[in-house]
Amino acid sequence: MKRKFLYAIFFLAIVVCAVVGLLPRLRLEHVNNNVAILSDYREVSTLAKNSGLTVDEALKILIDNGVTGLMVSELTGDNIDHGVGQAELKTVRDAERQTEGTVISILPNSPYKEILNKWLRIRFAISDDKTGPVMLTMPPNMLKNSGVIPDIDGLETAKRMGLKIFYRPAPSPGHLSERAAIMLEEVSKLYPVSVFTPSGEYVSGYPDVSKLANAAHKLKIPVAVVEFSRQVGEPQLNALSSPLLIPLHSVTNEEMTARKISRAALRDRLIRAAVERSVRLLLLRTAPPNTSNFLFKDFAEEVRLLGEGLKSHGFNLAWPSPVFANENPGKNFFAAWALCAVFAFALAKYLIRMGLDADKKFLAFFVILNLILTLATFKLNFVARLVGAFTAPLIATEASLMAMDENKNRKIIPAFMFIITGGLALAAFFSVTTYMLRLNTFSGVKLTLVIPPVLVLLHDLRKRIHPESLIEFLSRPPLWGEIALFGVLLAGIGLIIFRSGNVAFIPGFEAKLRVTLEKLLIARPRTREVFIGYPSLLILNYLVAKKYFAQYREIFRIGVALGFSSVINSFCHFHTPFYLILLREFNGLWTGLLVGLVAVALVKFVLLPALKLIRPLIS
Repeated sequence: MKRKFLYAIFFLAIVVCAVVGLLPRLRLEHVNNNVAILSDYREVSTLAKNSGLTVDEALKILIDNGVTGLMVSELTGDNIDHGVGQAELKTVRDAERQTEGTVISILPNSPYKEILNKWLRIRFAISDDKTGPVMLTMPPNMLKNSGVIPDIDGLETAKRMGLKIFYRPAPSPGHLSERAAIMLEEVSKLYPVSVFTPSGEYVSGYPDVSKLANAAHKLKIPVAVVEFSRQVGEPQLNALSSPLLIPLHSVTNEEMTARKISRAALRDRLIRAAVERSVRLLLLRTAPPNTSNFLFKDFAEEVRLLGEGLKSHGFNLAWPSPVFANENPGKNFFAAWALCAVFAFALAKYLIRMGLDADKKFLAFFVILNLILTLATFKLNFVARLVGAFTAPLIATEASLMAMDENKNRKIIPAFMFIITGGLALAAFFSVTTYMLRLNTFSGVKLTLVIPPVLVLLHDLRKRIHPESLIEFLSRPPLWGEIALFGVLLAGIGLIIFRSGNVAFIPGFEAKLRVTLEKLLIARPRTREVFIGYPSLLILNYLVAKKYFAQYREIFRIGVALGFSSVINSFCHFHTPFYLILLREFNGLWTGLLVGLVAVALVKFVLLPALKLIRPLIS
C-alpha cells in the first residue's frame, strides 16, 4: 500500500511539472487561430480570362469566398521568354569576341515603365542613370531560372484589391546573390508584402542565405515555411529567420497529376494541414492547365468549401501572424525534471525486470541520476537530445511490458495511463520554438520504432516468457513457421520505418480509410495502434489463457511494442495541437480494443477450428 502511494505521488509530480511546462504551448495554440487561403495571381488571371472575367472581378468573387492573400512571384528569364510580364529579352552577339549578351527592355506600352526600369538597374547592380534597356554580359540561358523583374501586374492587383502579398523572390546569378534581398526591400516599400519565401530549386545566395534572412528581420516580414519542401538552402533560411516564420502547405500541379489527387482530396489535405500540423497559410492552386473542363466557378466553389471546412474546425479566415515572434517558449526546468524522472523510472523498471536487485543503493543511484540528468538536460542541448531520444523508446517498452505482465493480469489501462504520463513529459520539455516549428528534428521517432521490439524480445528470452532462452533458440535449427514470422516481422518493421514521416507512401485504400476516420472521430487514431498494437494485446491474452501457440506468441508481443511505440510517437509531433494528440490516443484505445475483440473472435471461431485439421501446430 505504501509503495502504491509513493508511486501515485511520484507520477502526480511528473504530471504537474509537465503541465507547467506545457502552459506556453497551450496558450499559443489557443490564440493561433487565423488561417489564410492564398491564390496564385498568374493562375487566377489565366482562369479568369478563360471564363470571360477580368482579374478584379474574379478576385472579388474569391475574396467573398475566403481568399485573403495573393501569391506574386519574381519573374525569371524563362517566364519572360514565354510572354509573361512587361519585359522582353533579346540576345546580342559579339562576333569578334565570340560572346553573347542579353538586352532586357521594358515593353514600350507599359504603364509602369519608369519603376520597372529602376528595378532592373537595382536587380542587376547597374549604377547608370539611364531609363532605357539594360545590357548584360551574360547570355539569356543564364537567366532562364534567375529572377529578372517583379511581376508588377500581380503586385498592383493585390494592392488594388486589398489583398496581402505572398512574395516569391527568384534565384540570382552567382555574383548578384544579394540582389534578391535588395529587391525584396524595394518591393515592400510600395506593396503590402506580408510573407515571402524564395522560389526555384535553391535559395538565392546559397550557401550564404543570410541576406534574405537579414531582410526578413529588418522588414519584419515573416518567411513562409513550406511543408515537405526539398529546396536547397531552405532549412538554413528558416533557421536564420526564426521566429519570423509561418508554416505553409501547398500541392503543386505536378504532384496532383502524378499522384492523381482529386480536388476533394486536395481540399481535405489542406484542412488536415491546418488542423493537425498548425499550418496557417494554405495555397490553393487551380487545376493543371490541360484540365479543359475546370472553370473559374469550380475554383471559386472550392475556395468556398475550403473556407467553410476551416470555419467548421474553429478557424478564422484572417491573416495569421508569426506566433512565436511575440512569445518564444524556451526550455522549462520543471519539464526537464519530469522528462528525466520518466527516463530514470523506465530504465530502472526495465533493469529490475531483467533481474537486477532493486536494493536501496540501486534506487539511490537512480534518484541521483535523475537530478544530474535534469541539470544537464536543462543546460546542454546535446544531452537533451540524447535523453529525449532514449526516453521515448523506454516509455514504450515499459508500457508494453506493463500491459503484457502476466503477474498483474495484463493491466491495459494503467499501461495506457503510464504512456500518457510519459508523453506529457516529452511534449512539455520539447514544446519549444525550434521543435514546434520543425527547425530541429526529434531524434527519438526512428529509435522508438526499433528499440522497444528489441528490448521486449531480450526481456522475454531472459525471463523465459518465450519457451526457450536465447542460447537454446540459437543452438537449434529454425522452424519454418518461425522463419516465415520473422520475415513478416522484418518486412513490417522496415515498412513502418520507411513510412515514418513519409506522406507519399500511402496506398489508396488506406488514404480513404484515414479520411473516413477523420470525419467520424475528428482525431484519427494511428493505424499501428488500431490494427497492430491493441489487437495483438487482446489476441495474446486469449492465446495465453487458452495455452495455445506458446512458440509463436512472441510475434504478438512485438506487435504490442510496435503499437505502444506509435502511441508515444504521437506526443513527439510537437507541431500538432496538444488536445488533438490526447483525443487521438483516446480514440486509438477504444477503437483498437474494438478491433482487437473482432480479431479474437476470428481467431476463436475461424482460425482455431481451421487449424484443428492440422493439430501438430497447436501446442
